[in-house]
Parts: sequence; C-alpha cells; structure tokens
Amino acid sequence: MKGIAILAMLFHHMYGAPPPDVMPYSGVLEWIGVLGKVCVAMFLFCSGYGLAAQYKSISLKDDVKFVLRRLTKFYLNYWVIFIIFVPITIFLFNRPLSAAYGEHVNIAKRFIYDIFGVQNPAYNITWWFNKLIIILYLLFPLLCRAIRLLPWLGVLVSIVLVRFLAHIHIPFDNIDICTWQLPFVLGMVWNCYEAKGARIQEWLEKHKSVAIISSLCILICAIIIRMYPIIPRWSGIRMDGFLSCAIALCIVTTLRHFSHAMDVLSFFGKHSMNIYMTHTFINWYWCKDWLHTGEWLRGGGNLLILTILCLLISLALEFIKQKAGIYKLADMIIKHL
Repeated sequence: MKGIAILAMLFHHMYGAPPPDVMPYSGVLEWIGVLGKVCVAMFLFCSGYGLAAQYKSISLKDDVKFVLRRLTKFYLNYWVIFIIFVPITIFLFNRPLSAAYGEHVNIAKRFIYDIFGVQNPAYNITWWFNKLIIILYLLFPLLCRAIRLLPWLGVLVSIVLVRFLAHIHIPFDNIDICTWQLPFVLGMVWNCYEAKGARIQEWLEKHKSVAIISSLCILICAIIIRMYPIIPRWSGIRMDGFLSCAIALCIVTTLRHFSHAMDVLSFFGKHSMNIYMTHTFINWYWCKDWLHTGEWLRGGGNLLILTILCLLISLALEFIKQKAGIYKLADMIIKHL
C-alpha cells in the first residue's frame, strides 16, 4: 500500500500541486494529480495499522518506550536526509533558510524546530507531514487503547471531529490534525478486526469474483465522492480515510493475486520514506526550471524522470546509511530502551 501511496504522492506534487511558478496542468494528468492527495491518508492508514500490529499495551512505561523506539527510527532516517539535502540546497541552489521560514522571524529557532521535524512551514515545504506524524506517534498509545476498548465509538468520534473541525479551535494546529486523524484511526481499527476476520477471509477466497467486483465498485464510488461534491462536507481530503480503506480492500481482494505488480509496489514501498523526504528538492528546488518545460516532459516524461531520480537517490541513501552504521545505531538505541 505504501508503494501506491508514494506513486500517488509523485503524481500529486507533479501535476496536482506543482511548484508555484509552473504553468498549471490540465486534463487527465491534473485530475489524477489532484486525486493523488490521497497519499497522505494512505500513509497515515499504514502507520496506524502498522503501529497497532506491533503494540502490546502493558504499562505506561512500555508505552513511552514504544513511542521512543518509533521516534528513534524516524529521526535517524530524517536527520541523514536533512544533513545532506538542506546544505546542498542552501549553498548550491541558492535557497536560504529565510526563503522557507520568512524574513522577520528567529531563523535559528525555526531551524532547530525543523531539525526536530516540528517546523511548519519547514525548509522543505512537503515536510509539514513530519509534524503531523510525530504528534500522532505521541498520541498513539492513548488512541490505540481507546480503539481496542470501543472501536466503533472511536471511529464515530473520529468522524465527528472531521465533520465539525471548522467549529473546533486547537491552538497551533496548522496541520489539520482533526482531519488527518481519521485515516490513522481507521488503520488501527482495520488491524483490530483483521485478526477476527478469518471467516470473512474464507468467504472472500470462495467468492473471488464477487469480492473483486464489489471492492472495485466500492473504490470507484469512493473516488467519485472524493472528487465531486456529491455529499455536502464529505468530499476532498475528508473522504481520503474511507478511500484508503477502499484501496486496502482492493489490494486484499484483487491486487495481491498479481505477484509481479505486488513486487514492484513493494519495492516502491520500501523506498517510500526516502522518496517522500527528497522528491520535493528535485521537483521544486533543483530542477523546476527544466522539469516542467517542453511538451514531452509535461506530457508525462517529467514524472518518469522524477521517479527514476528519486529511486537512484534512495538507493544511494540506503548505501550511505548502511556504511555509516545508521541502522546498527538505531538497533542499539532501541535495544537499550
């Protein structure tokens, strides 16, 4: 699922939300690019599901250790990319810190916030997601305990928060936490019921055709509702949590039967964090002037080039992290927590 999410992210930032000085796209590419915004909810759904699968609620001390382990993995990967890409962009591509943080602010303070992933706007504009996921990591033990106790009530409360978020004022909430908590919660609920879904899984295996057709119909309906204001106040990103569930259902019923496609998506999923962290440097700050010019580039060639460059950079980053012992350091820290 992360493989689909990262490809959706590349589509979104190339065609749905291109750099500000670039001529907007139109037609099918723009439509797919706008739909690609679902990538945020998909990553949150995967995070909620993955964390819930690993979580064993025993004590407050164990909760703290669990969160610290997850933050350790996040920060060690994030700092490697930060240390490499921010200086390159400052000194070789003439983008000072003030271009991101503003002229009349405490640059040093904002830079420290950015190092810890909580600055918004961040130096890399798409790193706003860092603050969101860090907050959700910190809230996870409380959310997971509540979800496991009363899963459907948890979903209902989560939906209510999305529906009435316009009437809720949360200080310093510049990342729409009320909206984005829904896919995270849905991921946890999916995990809660997965273990109890043996009968459902058995039924799906016996009725593959019905399962495939039904899941595809659900996906199409979710996309239509997401892209067009059919249901008042339930279109756009508010629908993305439910659309993520529909995509997950299609993976379970349909896509998993295509082994080669799953292998490709699994490969992209493995590199999804590196691609998320680095793709905007290429698309916005380094190669914008030529990546969005020319008929063949704007017709889809730029997405292919961006994808290849991101994969090559991710492979290089993995090599650097292995040689620098980043993963060994992470394992050592986690072991002692």
